[in-house]
Amino acid sequence: MAELIAGAFLSSFFQVTLDRIASRDFKDLFNKKLINKLEITLNSINQLLDDAETKKYQNQNVKNWLDRLKHKLYEVDQLLDEFDTHVQRKSKVQHFISAFTNRFESRIKDLLDNLNTLAEQKDVFRLTERSYESAVSLQSSKRSPTASLVDESCIYGREGDKEEIINYLLSDKDNNNQVSIISIVGMGGMGKTTLAQLVYNDQRMEKHFELKAWVHVSKSFDVVGLTKTILRSFHSPADGEDFDPLICQLQKTLTGKKCLLVLDDVWNGNKECLERLLLSFNPGFSGSKIIVTTRDKHVAFVMKSDHQLPLKKLEKKDCWSIFVKHAFQGKNVFEYPNHESIGKKIVEKCGGLPLAVKTLGKLLQRKFSQAEWSKILETNMWHVREDGDEINSVLRLSYHNLPSNLKRCFAYCSIFPKGYEFEKDELIKLWMAEGLLKCCGRDKSEEELGNEFLDDLESISFFQEPLYSWGDKSFVMHDLVNDLAKSESHEFCLQIEGDSVQNISERTRHVCCYLDLKDGAGILNHISKIKGLRSLLVLPRGYGKECFMISNNLQRDLFSKLKYLRMLSFCGCKLRELSGEIGNLKLLRYLNLTESLIERLPDSICKLYKLETLILKRCFKLTELPSDFYKLVSLRHLNLEGCNIKKMPKQIGSLNHLQTLSHFVVGEENGSNIQQLGNLNCLQGKLCISGLEHVINPKDAAGANLKDKKHVEELNMEYSDNFKFNNNGRESNVFEALHPNSNLKRLYIGRYQGNNFPNWITGCHLPNLVSLQLKGCGCSHMPPIEQLPSLKEFSISNCNGIKIITEEFYGNSSTNVSFRSLEVLKFEEMNNWEEWFCPEGFPLLKEIYIWNCPKLKRALLPQHLPSIQKLKICDCNKLEASIPKGDRIIELNIQRCDRILVNELPISLKKLSLWENRYTEFSVGQKLVNNTILEELKLDFRGCVNCPSLDLRCYNSLWRLSIKGWHSSSLPFSLHLFTKLHSLYLYDCPELEWFQMGGLPSNLADLYIENCPKLIASRKEWGLFQLNSLKSFFISNEFENVESFPEKNLLPPTLQTLCINDCSKLRIMNNKGFLHLKSLIELHIWNCPILERLPEEALPNTLTSIEISDCPLIKGKYEKEGGENWHTISHIPHVTIDGIEQK
Repeated sequence: MAELIAGAFLSSFFQVTLDRIASRDFKDLFNKKLINKLEITLNSINQLLDDAETKKYQNQNVKNWLDRLKHKLYEVDQLLDEFDTHVQRKSKVQHFISAFTNRFESRIKDLLDNLNTLAEQKDVFRLTERSYESAVSLQSSKRSPTASLVDESCIYGREGDKEEIINYLLSDKDNNNQVSIISIVGMGGMGKTTLAQLVYNDQRMEKHFELKAWVHVSKSFDVVGLTKTILRSFHSPADGEDFDPLICQLQKTLTGKKCLLVLDDVWNGNKECLERLLLSFNPGFSGSKIIVTTRDKHVAFVMKSDHQLPLKKLEKKDCWSIFVKHAFQGKNVFEYPNHESIGKKIVEKCGGLPLAVKTLGKLLQRKFSQAEWSKILETNMWHVREDGDEINSVLRLSYHNLPSNLKRCFAYCSIFPKGYEFEKDELIKLWMAEGLLKCCGRDKSEEELGNEFLDDLESISFFQEPLYSWGDKSFVMHDLVNDLAKSESHEFCLQIEGDSVQNISERTRHVCCYLDLKDGAGILNHISKIKGLRSLLVLPRGYGKECFMISNNLQRDLFSKLKYLRMLSFCGCKLRELSGEIGNLKLLRYLNLTESLIERLPDSICKLYKLETLILKRCFKLTELPSDFYKLVSLRHLNLEGCNIKKMPKQIGSLNHLQTLSHFVVGEENGSNIQQLGNLNCLQGKLCISGLEHVINPKDAAGANLKDKKHVEELNMEYSDNFKFNNNGRESNVFEALHPNSNLKRLYIGRYQGNNFPNWITGCHLPNLVSLQLKGCGCSHMPPIEQLPSLKEFSISNCNGIKIITEEFYGNSSTNVSFRSLEVLKFEEMNNWEEWFCPEGFPLLKEIYIWNCPKLKRALLPQHLPSIQKLKICDCNKLEASIPKGDRIIELNIQRCDRILVNELPISLKKLSLWENRYTEFSVGQKLVNNTILEELKLDFRGCVNCPSLDLRCYNSLWRLSIKGWHSSSLPFSLHLFTKLHSLYLYDCPELEWFQMGGLPSNLADLYIENCPKLIASRKEWGLFQLNSLKSFFISNEFENVESFPEKNLLPPTLQTLCINDCSKLRIMNNKGFLHLKSLIELHIWNCPILERLPEEALPNTLTSIEISDCPLIKGKYEKEGGENWHTISHIPHVTIDGIEQK
């Protein structure tokens, strides 16, 4: 088939157009001679496309000819779209036919004249017709498996660069107490991002830095959005839309911690925003590092980089290693001497760029013939370079060898800005909307073809997985690849911001625009004048008051003029309403209203008969869909995730093309509505059914026909929170009738109150189930999950009808080994659970969690679990059990469980927490000696009669230590020996008076002391002032006769956070103790009832936050309204008193 053969960009466009013209509906209405001429002309031009596409790079006139041809093809496509729409709307009205055909035939004649003119110019440009014999299928080889984003085995020639950066990052040289910045500078495709990823993923970074984050800095960004992205990357809340509170949150997140931040792909245009952002990191972040990757040396200068690494091109031998890895794919190079000889010549032409070598290597792996390799070597495309074009010729060569349909799909991606992260399913739906997946494979759905195409583009590295992703599987394009896509789309696809509207032409078909308060309305007004626009992707810029709101009037103007629009995305634009004029967009196939504030959709949306995808994610104010929703007869994907829909519209079951239906809500008035699911057997992926309490009749439930939905892989079935259960067997019968298909992989059942779980939760009915979650169910017996042969994760919570777990949990297993696939087992908040009789087995079990099961007394856990890695048992105070044995346990956490015996500790242990258990005897002290790789240790001795033996001298790897309730006057070990100790927490040690000889460890960063009065009395002997790594100090509960704190030179100048809590005798904050704290960022003072004043004159300029709570004598003095001393702290950005922000 032509669409699978490497060919010209427009070839597949021609094929789709010819197929549409050949349809019976079209030919029957118009003059047959005219249509035949049109077909002949299109076919003759189609034969010239391969030659024209090769020559366009050397001949600007040929390129212009192709652009004119593409423009006319779009006009033919628009005419055909209008024809389809008119036929669909007027098919039952006969009297319109004559006027309709006359008008359309006139337009066809004009188009035919234009196309004939173009065809006649073939001799002028010396264009020759296609030679089919030389064409080669791109799919003639097996598709190579896609690799992860960073595979160190595929990286060559950067070992020295990597070590140089790591040595710099690990160095603790003084940088005036500010964050250090290293910039990796090099041209596109040189491997800057890959090198940064190698460093970022190195194990030494994990140990040296407490927090790490990777952020891609897009060419167009706002400082608020970038700050929120950084916060999310540090797994910190990113709420709010104002810069100052976000910066405060960022400082709180990072204070007292060494962090590593990578800012990838920084452009010079970001100067002001980046300078503003970087100010929030300084001063006070000594030890933290930032890696910047950029093409521009000036960026490194602007950001005041402490160190620059100019990245050089790779040596030939390293390029050859990369090429062999991808082109030969495990084959023995020496068995293909001719390939080797040709390959080395090809690699030499790649100019030392690793991206170019990798991309071309992957392409040639799929065209593994000597003839094809020779053809690539000898092609003139190596010398192609347009004016001002920085695109590597190898990338263009890889593109040139793609099939026509893949070229169009790839070029469409030029609508995305650089660094834009797009989800896999999102892109496929956009391709569908543009018609790029039509007629490419009649035996496959468009979605299946889209998946194949996307995999093809990923396999040659045109698409890459991002380092971190916040959603489903997603991809990004390298900047050079993005440039290539834009080059091929040329003026047909534009990105618009500010004054770039001047680039709009009549040929523009696809637009991505950024909207802000200044330019938003003007940009949309210009866009509304693009008559032939087919795609509009709107990206908001700014947050809160800085965010441009698209008014109803602007929408009305857009929707009344852009009649050829196929794709419209207002994702994240916070629309308050959707104009009723949306119904004018008769050709619209894709509509994304994610995060809109719409309360209802206009009825006119039901006129969009061609709409295939409607995305309403997180439209939390939306409670209903229009009553005529069933008229959207082409709808294939409906995403209602995060909406508050109360019921489904009538006749939704008639939308039998639906493949995605994220939520189905059974309405309160009509439980039989669930039968609307009956005919929707094309549903795929995830389906959530809620409101099941409204289903009364099991026949209605059976009518949902879940058993025939073989493509649904994830099923959620939920009852409402306020459901009042009637114990009449109805729920059990209804649920039994909701029998899912045997292909189901993940199942969640919420708040089901039937007497028993349905019989279909067994292996013979659900052999492929890998995850089962039960929450809030009322059954008194467990389902026999052991019969589920593929089950990897089982979680049960809030199922308060269960008291004993015995044989029914295991069923009648035909195997000798129980739970042979299970890897994760969770029990949470099982309030009435009392006993668990558990047989041996679980050969693959890695994690066990038992949390808040207050009545659980006996649990006969398996004593040998060969794969167990994590065991956490919390808030099970009556539980009597012994810990299973396992040679691979790395984390053991026992909290508030007084009767659990810890008989021995594995040498593999890295994290141990025995906390608030009130043991009368502590038996693990001696057993800890052998655990030389322990990193985190939490021990509570409050219940012990005598202080146990505790020898931790061999813990060179200990990073965090927490001790509660130690009874003796000193700890039984010397803390200074723990050279890697970062955090020390001491609680409730009333007899503890001093640290042993040597004091505190030199690398200590966090020190937390609560209710240790005798120890605090000796604070001047700790040597805190010499601890240059100390960033955070928390002190709580009574000082012994201390009225003033801190003393002069008590605390080190590196301190960033100081917290003082529950000090009833503290009267004065000592000015002398603050004078040298030049790094202090946060000051927290809680519950100091007689404190009279703050150290106003000594507060450092670095301070950004003061929090005061339950300090009645100073509250009134420092409040903004009427506080006599407010002026002394008013310069501090964030002041909070008793929970009220003063600014």
